[in-house]
Amino acid sequence: MRVLRNRWFQWIAGIFLIVIIAFSTVSFLLVNSVSAAYTKGSIEEKYALPGTYSVQTAEIKGSKGERLYKVYYPESKNTRHPLIAWGNGTGALPKQYDALFRHLAGWGFIVIDSYSTTTGTGKEILASIEYLLAANNDPKSQFYHRVQPDRIGAAGHSQGSTGVINAHTNYERGKVIKTVVSIALPKLEFCEPKDAYDTSALKVPFLVLSGTRDFIISPASSNKLEISKAKPDLPVMMAMAKGAAHTAIEQDGGQHRGYLTAWMRYQLMNDAEAKRAFIGKDAEIVTNSNWKDVTSANMQK
Repeated sequence: MRVLRNRWFQWIAGIFLIVIIAFSTVSFLLVNSVSAAYTKGSIEEKYALPGTYSVQTAEIKGSKGERLYKVYYPESKNTRHPLIAWGNGTGALPKQYDALFRHLAGWGFIVIDSYSTTTGTGKEILASIEYLLAANNDPKSQFYHRVQPDRIGAAGHSQGSTGVINAHTNYERGKVIKTVVSIALPKLEFCEPKDAYDTSALKVPFLVLSGTRDFIISPASSNKLEISKAKPDLPVMMAMAKGAAHTAIEQDGGQHRGYLTAWMRYQLMNDAEAKRAFIGKDAEIVTNSNWKDVTSANMQK
């Protein structure tokens, strides 16, 4: 009977999650249809604005013509770039985040996203990284010597935000990931057992971004709990964008775009200006009135 009750609870939780995501999507279209407002002259605004690179895209197909990955990359010659692997939210595809990926590529990153709509285990995310690392060593590939293999980050949304944790913690090969960003990270009770994550197993800097209107799936309380589970010496941070719903990251990244870009520039490019958004008790994100419940550990320097 216990097994049946557990399955019943998982089914109810799954239906509830779908309803909440659908509601959040409608709310996003109705309320978040205007561009996010950024404080003029802020670090957040700088990295929310377009980068300097023109952007190209490539669609990677399998042997049967099926779509596997979409890659967004800076238009440059003989230049290696850091890599960001993305984890889709439930049912989402690259088109849901197209403008965000173009934005990140404009700031000098290669971004790869799979066509998988279920990324919670992290398997598909790690496979996308391995694809580009192999292409980086293949003289016949358009990505030959284009990737910086020691500068790889993983970021994801909703189910994909659990997947990027799992890609790093549940696979030996996941150690190539140097930073993890979870956006709209669901409480563990909303995760299927196979997608359950363990933040205490993280070994790299970890950022959680959510929104104050995402108070059921990804509330401040559960995000604080998850970063508190991390190893005592690990740099971790969480922050809630005021007014942002569960799907705020979709399309152009919304209120999360500026600090997501800055975090990746800081972690993967040693960008000193981007770093100032997060480091110290007077870090910009801490004093930014558009954000609340900012909590961090080991982010002093």
